[in-house]
Amino acid sequence: MVIFWVVLYFAITTAIGFYMMRQKSSLAGFFVAKKELGALLIVPLLFSEIIAGAGTVGNAAQAFGFGISAVWVNWGMSIGCVLVLLTAAKFYRVIGNKFNSVSVPQVYAARFDAKTRIVMMITLVLVYAILFAMQPVAAGNILSPLLGVDKTMITWILGILFIVLCITGGMKGMAWMNALHTIVMYVGLGSVAYVAVKWAGGFSGLQAKLPATYFQMDQPDLLTMAGWVVGTALSFYAASVLIACIFGARDEKAYKLGFSYAAVLTFIFALFPALIGMVGKAMLPTAASGSILYTVANQLGPVFAVLASMGILAAILSTAPALLLLTSTMLSEDVYKLFRPNADEAERLKFSRISMAVLGIAATYFGMQAGSILAQMAGAFQIRAIAGLVLLVAIYWKRVDSRAAFWSILIGGLVAAGWHFGGNPYGVTSLWPSLAIGVPILVILTLMAPKPVSDGYEVYEECLAEAHAAGKI
Repeated sequence: MVIFWVVLYFAITTAIGFYMMRQKSSLAGFFVAKKELGALLIVPLLFSEIIAGAGTVGNAAQAFGFGISAVWVNWGMSIGCVLVLLTAAKFYRVIGNKFNSVSVPQVYAARFDAKTRIVMMITLVLVYAILFAMQPVAAGNILSPLLGVDKTMITWILGILFIVLCITGGMKGMAWMNALHTIVMYVGLGSVAYVAVKWAGGFSGLQAKLPATYFQMDQPDLLTMAGWVVGTALSFYAASVLIACIFGARDEKAYKLGFSYAAVLTFIFALFPALIGMVGKAMLPTAASGSILYTVANQLGPVFAVLASMGILAAILSTAPALLLLTSTMLSEDVYKLFRPNADEAERLKFSRISMAVLGIAATYFGMQAGSILAQMAGAFQIRAIAGLVLLVAIYWKRVDSRAAFWSILIGGLVAAGWHFGGNPYGVTSLWPSLAIGVPILVILTLMAPKPVSDGYEVYEECLAEAHAAGKI
């Protein structure tokens, strides 16, 4: 029964992707949906991309390990959505409309310079490779015991499937697929969470069966949790999916409503996998943490096993292809054009699809060598956090110039990456050493800037004036 519904869901998702493939006609259609996204498509696009395998399978595994505080990573995403909407959305919209931007590095080029664009491209390719790598691994953890097949084999199959879905759908295709995924995720995992808590005897039963620390919000320690929240929220200022939704929105009202509703949905949804993980610890303490979400659902009966499997796969299928899409956008628009400036749209689109395949295969391989899914996601966000902070500061501090931005992002990002891949020495998450070095560089070099208003900020002011004159904001 479970296998039938899983296969059917894969088939429906793939069919939607191939149908949308016939609807594309240009790079704008492929990367930013021809700027036709309404709120009803932005909500599922944001929500589904945010949650992913780490926000479901990884979240449940972490909750199994130390309790309810596992929700903080997903809550950091909600906070990031709101902060971007309140402080930076207008900036992205104005710059995007002026320069016909389709990628985050193009925004950094407009505010800073070409060198900063390149370092941002490298940073984001690394981040999205890490995030993508976790998706087939998370799905493999679920489908391997379900189908009774080797985990390595099923992970490779899923990685290739995600590549196919990305190549076929484009941004608008992703939005329509994610509308389906959002419904499936909410209904599936929400139902499982509700029944699972009842199985454990309600909240009182959970409290009786679990240590008190499982209900504290500062586990495993306050510094780590703060790093996850702050790093995730800051990283959203350089998050391609958020900025692509602003670029692709039909109008200002569409992205404001989309961001607001997505933040609320994410905040509530974060509780579902966390509660399931805690129930797993209470009722099945010797179970494997990596597959605890499905294990608990299976204990509740075949219907809930189907709901959990569909919800998990929806989360993963909504995210993995889009990560490749966003990465290929940067490789096509920020790298390929540098070497072939006269390449037409058809050539660049072909290159983007080839790059998706190569990157997807490489990331799948390295993902199978990684550790905790949720920890890898948090680490990826923290590598990007300094770049997000730099742009946020540069929106409001006119003096921030390209030199300050470049060196802060480069050195702060290298420190975060080195610290993360070094295993977070001394138990300190990578955000803090990254900010400890990157922020002083940003401040000192900005104060040393020769002009009180940087060239990049003058460009932004010109774009803002044009937008006001045209009645676009």
